[in-house]
Amino acid sequence: MRRRGFTLLEMVITVLIFGIVGVLAVQLLSQSISTTEKVIHRSTVLSDWHRAMNIIEQDLLQINDRVIRDELGDYQPSLVVDESGQIEFTRNGWRNILGHQRSEQQRVLYFLYENQMFRRYWDVLDRAQDSEPIDQLLLPNVHSVEFELIDRTGREHYFWPPSSYAGEEESFSPLVAIRVTFDLPQLGTVSHLWLVPVGIGSVLASEAIET
Repeated sequence: MRRRGFTLLEMVITVLIFGIVGVLAVQLLSQSISTTEKVIHRSTVLSDWHRAMNIIEQDLLQINDRVIRDELGDYQPSLVVDESGQIEFTRNGWRNILGHQRSEQQRVLYFLYENQMFRRYWDVLDRAQDSEPIDQLLLPNVHSVEFELIDRTGREHYFWPPSSYAGEEESFSPLVAIRVTFDLPQLGTVSHLWLVPVGIGSVLASEAIET
């Protein structure tokens, strides 16, 4: 009996089917890799976000009413939020495991530079002109950040102390909470509220000079 081989048409159809299967397999693999990369990237973003929030929380929960002297020798309030939106304050609980000759309080500044959130601190509270700050990158890819301070009456402030924008030494209620709002390209607008120690913000730099 004579054996019949494959015709040209059958071979073309077979190659076409294998080609289609191969294209589908490559597309499926590409989508799987893309999904994995997106998951890893989002996981990294969330990890960076949680780490940044933990650092901010540790600072804000230990705010102290200690005023300081800046590089020019001028008194600065224990907590300052200026027109640029950055926040600077004194905090307790700076661990000194190595026993260096320094305070266990720390002066901290949070600021945004070129879409990156930085945490700055100094080794001393009352700074000299040669006191060099130390900057830590806290969070990359930040469109904007806003610090909102809430006093005991429920009033919201975007500057602190209130007298810095009221134009006079007015009486004001102590601080009770700070809300931080970030605009992030990967996560959108994210906000977090922390309660602060009782009585914070009740001491102005002018009062420190008198005492």
